[in-house]
Amino acid sequence: MNNLIIGNCIYNEEHRFLIPWLETISKLTDKIVIIDDGSTDNSLSICSKYTQYIFQTNRMYKLGENKIRKLWWDKASEIANNGDFLFPIDADNIITNNSILNFEKEMSICQKLDGDAISMHCYDMWNEKQYREDPERGWIQSLIPYTFCVKLNKNREYYFSDMYIHCGSVPINSYFSAYYSKLQIKHLGFSTPELRKEKIEFYKEYDPYDIIGAKNKKYASFLDENPILKNFKDNFEDIK
Repeated sequence: MNNLIIGNCIYNEEHRFLIPWLETISKLTDKIVIIDDGSTDNSLSICSKYTQYIFQTNRMYKLGENKIRKLWWDKASEIANNGDFLFPIDADNIITNNSILNFEKEMSICQKLDGDAISMHCYDMWNEKQYREDPERGWIQSLIPYTFCVKLNKNREYYFSDMYIHCGSVPINSYFSAYYSKLQIKHLGFSTPELRKEKIEFYKEYDPYDIIGAKNKKYASFLDENPILKNFKDNFEDIK
């Protein structure tokens, strides 16, 4: 799809989900934009096999997640034409196979409805087949359609939340109406015990004041022994 620009910011993703992520998004478009934030592994070399649109920074994330997400948006906007869709998707988020197959159709519906953006279902996968959904512990992502993909308006000045972390992947003023699609994304960042422990260490470093955890105890719940899990179901499995 020539009117889709996709990608995001990465840092040392070689041994996580980088290759399956790149393989997945490359099925949608060859306009992949990457901000490599000073990776010390082979992430940069791997990405170069999939795209020419790679921009390098040196641990810009430490200045604030909002700063580096804004940089990605600006670089993608330079490559895009007015009216193209920008889709910043993190490297531990994998679009399901059937969503890939139906993506162009869902985008076409959004355009026919004159929508500004496309909302999708995202699931915090806890293992290969189950995701976590527990509002009392802060696990609500699967309950609320999340806007990932936004139609670019080059006459608009975009800005991100001033939050140092958890600022969102798209600008807070990037859309007025979003098409609630059937597209699905599996967030794999919590999908193994090892990854959950890594997340704890990450937030200890980048969110020491517990911005989210203080509100809903989500951080403390990463290592719950008996979390509430639900079986993942493909939204397109009944479509012939």
